Amino acid sequence: MVNGLRISLRRYVLWSLLSLAAVVIVLFSIQSSDSFFDGMDGMLRNTMIRAAESAELDDNKHAQILDLHVFANYESLPVEVKQSFSKESFIPFSLMKDINKPDWFSRPISAHFAVLVPLENGESRYVTQVFVAPPSDGKKHFRINHVIYSAIVGVVALVSFFVALLFLMRSVSRPIESLQRWAASLDEQELDKPIPEFRYKELNALAGMIHGSLQNVRNTLNREREFVNHASHELRTPIAVIRSSAALLHRVIDSENTKGNNALARVDHASKTMADLTETLLWLGRNEEAALPKEKVNLKAMVEALSQDLMYLLSGKDVSVQLQLSDCELTLAKTASEIVIGNVIRNAYQHTQQGKVTISLSDATLTVLNEEDGLEEEALNEKGQATLSAPTISELDGGFGIGLKLIDKLCAKLKWGYAHERITARGSHDDQGDVSRMTRGYRVVLTVR
Repeated sequence: MVNGLRISLRRYVLWSLLSLAAVVIVLFSIQSSDSFFDGMDGMLRNTMIRAAESAELDDNKHAQILDLHVFANYESLPVEVKQSFSKESFIPFSLMKDINKPDWFSRPISAHFAVLVPLENGESRYVTQVFVAPPSDGKKHFRINHVIYSAIVGVVALVSFFVALLFLMRSVSRPIESLQRWAASLDEQELDKPIPEFRYKELNALAGMIHGSLQNVRNTLNREREFVNHASHELRTPIAVIRSSAALLHRVIDSENTKGNNALARVDHASKTMADLTETLLWLGRNEEAALPKEKVNLKAMVEALSQDLMYLLSGKDVSVQLQLSDCELTLAKTASEIVIGNVIRNAYQHTQQGKVTISLSDATLTVLNEEDGLEEEALNEKGQATLSAPTISELDGGFGIGLKLIDKLCAKLKWGYAHERITARGSHDDQGDVSRMTRGYRVVLTVR
């Protein structure tokens, strides 16, 4: 079949079997009609041969047996027979036919038959038979010839097969449709109910496989959810210990100890990131679907505060941050909004080593664009023009993809609009054409609702 063609299985089977039946019925109808006429022609030819062998000619070299006329030579044949068949067209023992029929639906007006029969003594006999339609009484009589009769029988057989096929397909397709509806309606509650009966054992086996597979998936998801919840809860204690210890060390370490303060700052920043990630995973792992409490939130102030809190991720990096924020106040789930927006900004800061991060807010749409600058080797094409090699997906992601997946789940739970795209821009190169600058990164767009 043509690649990409989508067709209903029921229609495919129905039309395939119907086409096959139509071809078979047409062929058998043609064979039936041909066999009928071949049989009639064979019987007439044999009768005419026996008449030629047994007839005794009179003085006019002619004999008649019933409606068969036997002649000794071609010149003695009736005029209408000679007009229908030339002398050269006769072949020994071959039946010659000339049927005058206006159309398929009318009876023949006349029919001429002739056979040349060579005898054992060397003589030849011409046997003819002429049929003429009886005179009409002026009334129209409905008659069906054998060809039309065969066609009608074929059509009736095809229609009967089609009706039987419809009943067969209906008896097969209904359980399949029931299986489809049952599989589409399966959820955690339906998985605990017994599997319904689908009439055929193959469909019942398929339903059992679907049910068992979904149960395995549910069990796996439950184990993963429990693991994340337990691990996140268990991580709270060591993270709290790390943060409290870091706060204590801030008081103990001398301010002039630069290396110690830098190491302590990294520990503090890492613990804060772990605490935020733990809270995010705990929030995602909640099973309750109750609406989160909402309150009036100044989105501009929230973005500015989160951007400032996460500036430690840019420590030691050649990254500039540009804020383009308009006033926006919405009724939102504050904690959940902070988690989502914080994750978006954190990903942009964390995965930009050299370049620029632009955060813009306009009409409840937050756009975060991180542009990573780098040097890429280039090759010269045949025309001497510089061409840059395309970066691979792993180079562009650099771990960013995991953060985007997390943000995607968060937005799905909040029912926010979310889109992201990878960007790559080539810059100018030097006079020697050896190196060229490339800007690459991600653009993330949130529609806050």
